[in-house]
Amino acid sequence: MATWLNIREDRELDPSKIPPEFRANGKEPIYMARAWIDGSLVPGYVKLSSHVAYFVHEGQVVTKQEFQLFINGNLEWLEYEQGDPFPFEALQVGRTAENEPLFIGSVKVEGVDLYGKVQGKVCCVATDQGVIERTSFFVLVIVD
Repeated sequence: MATWLNIREDRELDPSKIPPEFRANGKEPIYMARAWIDGSLVPGYVKLSSHVAYFVHEGQVVTKQEFQLFINGNLEWLEYEQGDPFPFEALQVGRTAENEPLFIGSVKVEGVDLYGKVQGKVCCVATDQGVIERTSFFVLVIVD
């Protein structure tokens, strides 16, 4: 199972509460996050230095300053490649307004690992240049 911490716009973020294995490597600390957007609970990532979280919703980049921050869980990353069966142990971290399950994936974008939503075996990641879609990515799975 995973634990999430509610972050409001005025709340300080403490990176020491998040295990390093769930932090993406980059110029600034990047962590997994999720937020409610139009009735959907959507996974994405947050840049701690700017207190801004990035998500993909209906094909568009959405930023939010109120979100849930992932803080721990007995989980690991598993590589998924197009054509493989989707891992049954993948951690569902959200859902669409229509109750379709959403998972969290990780892809490398310009040398930086970023997190995004996995929907229908496609990982969608929000970037400053728009939405990036990948059919091969890492997906977060539950470890027994």
